[in-house]
Amino acid sequence: MEFAITEYKHCDLMKITGRIDSYTAPQINQALQVLITDDHCNIVIDLQEVTYISSSGILAFVNIQQKFSRQNRGKLVFSGISDLVYSAFELSGFYSLFEFYDNVVSAVGGF
Repeated sequence: MEFAITEYKHCDLMKITGRIDSYTAPQINQALQVLITDDHCNIVIDLQEVTYISSSGILAFVNIQQKFSRQNRGKLVFSGISDLVYSAFELSGFYSLFEFYDNVVSAVGGF
């Protein structure tokens, strides 16, 4: 798993490639926590090149979204999600917590 973060005017983009599992989810969570600490509150997660997401990966995103909710500012949205990865969100029941966009342009434009 690899990720890269790009800063835009109204949000930040985290592009992830590979698998998100119990080994890689803490790395993603730590990077997101750093963004939040630096007062970056609107984050787009590009999952176009993610081949698998485990419940630990989903939980990392849920925790960040809940943190934004408690602070009453910011949100986490997803772009380019494959059917396989989206089905993991559906099966977990957490899909309703997030917004899903077809591509990065529309997700970034949403902010």
